[in-house]
Amino acid sequence: MYEIIVEDEFSAAHFLKLYDGSWEHRHGHNWKVAVQAEAKRLDSMGVVVDFEMLKPALREVLSGLNFTLLNDHSRFKNDQVNSSTENIARLIYEELANKVKSKTARITKVTVWETPDACASYSAP
Repeated sequence: MYEIIVEDEFSAAHFLKLYDGSWEHRHGHNWKVAVQAEAKRLDSMGVVVDFEMLKPALREVLSGLNFTLLNDHSRFKNDQVNSSTENIARLIYEELANKVKSKTARITKVTVWETPDACASYSAP
């Protein structure tokens, strides 16, 4: 199995609904994002996915989150889904998987760091 990883980052604020139903204070992070793609065989160019296709697709997804309040995103706006790092990883995974089309590869995992020492991942089902 072949695997590639690309990384990028964005800045955004969020706040979480806590276990007791109260809200934490709005705060921001410089989020780091790593995207993994894999393939059993390389494509005709000899790569899993061309970095120059994957990186701009990730940049486009992150541009919709950059310098925003994540709680205003349609995924999180109804307060049914918390804007947690786990849910942000899933959102990025789903949006990116819809953008990157390949006959030989697939996006397998998105990892999002909200701080240098705390991250969450969402993997392909």
